[in-house]
Amino acid sequence: MARVALRDVWKKYNTVQALQGMEFETREGELFCLLGPSGAGKTTTLRIIAGIEKPDRGDVLVNDESIVDLMPKERDVALAFESYALYPQFTVYENLAFPLNAPIRKKELSAAEVQGRVKEVATLLGIADLLKRFPRELSGGQRKRVGLGRALVRKPKLYLLDEPIAHLDAKLRHRMRGELKKIQADLGITTIYSTPDQLEALSMADTVAVINQGKIEQTGSPKEIFHFPGNVFVAQLVGDPPMNILEARIEDGAIVVTCDVNFQIPIPSDTPPGLFDADRNGKLLVGIRPKDVSFVSRDGESFHTRGRIRDVDILGQTAVANVTVGCLEMKVKLATNDAPGRDSLVSMGVDSTKLHYFDAETRVRIK
Repeated sequence: MARVALRDVWKKYNTVQALQGMEFETREGELFCLLGPSGAGKTTTLRIIAGIEKPDRGDVLVNDESIVDLMPKERDVALAFESYALYPQFTVYENLAFPLNAPIRKKELSAAEVQGRVKEVATLLGIADLLKRFPRELSGGQRKRVGLGRALVRKPKLYLLDEPIAHLDAKLRHRMRGELKKIQADLGITTIYSTPDQLEALSMADTVAVINQGKIEQTGSPKEIFHFPGNVFVAQLVGDPPMNILEARIEDGAIVVTCDVNFQIPIPSDTPPGLFDADRNGKLLVGIRPKDVSFVSRDGESFHTRGRIRDVDILGQTAVANVTVGCLEMKVKLATNDAPGRDSLVSMGVDSTKLHYFDAETRVRIK
């Protein structure tokens, strides 16, 4: 098993600063997820760990030893590329077997063991009936599974998986999340997994590192990342639909949302002590998860404001209502059967015990 650490890693491509002082550390045997939008630096990070790219500055450590000057073949790392990277002249079987037949490890397994390992991985990924085909004869999703299988067929020190199930259909992607988590747990091989999908990160990872513009915004368990987002970027990236972020101020023991509408939320007793210090120039940011907003009676104690339904997205048993509240646009998550019609006037209440507070200037969470 391996512990991986990046120390102040920088990488620039022409005028694009891909990584800016990237730092994180994994534990042995864990599934560590790099979560971030396209262009955040996830692939560059994995390529530097694999040795395909060399950092401009900084160090990469495995078990406290620097590997930054080692050749890729000397690192004992298996990388699944986002772009498949299959050999077009080889069949699916030959592509899967290629890592096992490489000169550096050809003597480790017999021909029968190679065949058994390939068939085992192919069956797991649902491509056992495609072993005689060539990449040109496969769909994009099938090629993605072959590329993933070529990494899984080995048992290295470290797996690097670059958006490995991004192009699969929804049903297969759901199954593969569970299968990959099980494989990783059974093998106990440290795995660094990149994805732009917050659902994948929260459901699969032991540790999540949120990456943005080449640097880490926050690292923690899925529960920590979701319940205690470190800044506004993390708060809006993690959660579906995204968190509502409202400009507000503190006035007469209440949080008053800054907009051309009456919208006040009583300050709960467990409010962070730093909240009042952070109300700089009469401004702070309040985060509200869509699930923590509800439609209520205008005469009830839980009433806080009114709005108009712009439209409703039906998502099966749940729905997301897009509500115009004065100059604001808010999202409310609720049961589909309770969803109001378009253009309806609604009274709204917020669970004040589940608010998130952020500094208006730094956009960092108020502890």
